[in-house]
Amino acid sequence: MNKNKFYEGIFALCNTISPRRKSVVLPLIIIVLGIIVPLVSMQLLSAPDFDDINSAMVLLGIALAVAGAIMLLGRVMGSGEPYDKSSGKYLKTRILCFDRSARKALVEALEQGSAQKLLSVPTCDVSALCVMVAANDNNTFVAAQLFEYAELEYRELSDIKILK
Repeated sequence: MNKNKFYEGIFALCNTISPRRKSVVLPLIIIVLGIIVPLVSMQLLSAPDFDDINSAMVLLGIALAVAGAIMLLGRVMGSGEPYDKSSGKYLKTRILCFDRSARKALVEALEQGSAQKLLSVPTCDVSALCVMVAANDNNTFVAAQLFEYAELEYRELSDIKILK
């Protein structure tokens, strides 16, 4: 189950979905907080009694700055997330797991193009069959692909389908 391959298939099938990078504002805010927290802590708590708290604040600041930098790199260097131009929202991707007994119902739902039927099949914790689903908030756009776990890898059982 390659998420990037799944996204590329969605981009090729649908003109209203395009790759778009998320904003870099949040990672920059996290980086700035990672710098400010230790500085403010050292200014406000400068007495020797607060050395442990200052050390913790420095550690917190470093963790925030590193997390923000990783987020920033991901958003700048990444290829982008699927963005629905018609609704102005990013698609949410999830993986639904099913038992092998649900194979017939899943194949029928994908062949019929029925998102309701696909989402009504009961899920389970066993990942014998998995469906990767990308959908917007109100399920007006749903793309799905069926995978089967066999011989230590997930194999495609269907092409990417745009469901209505």
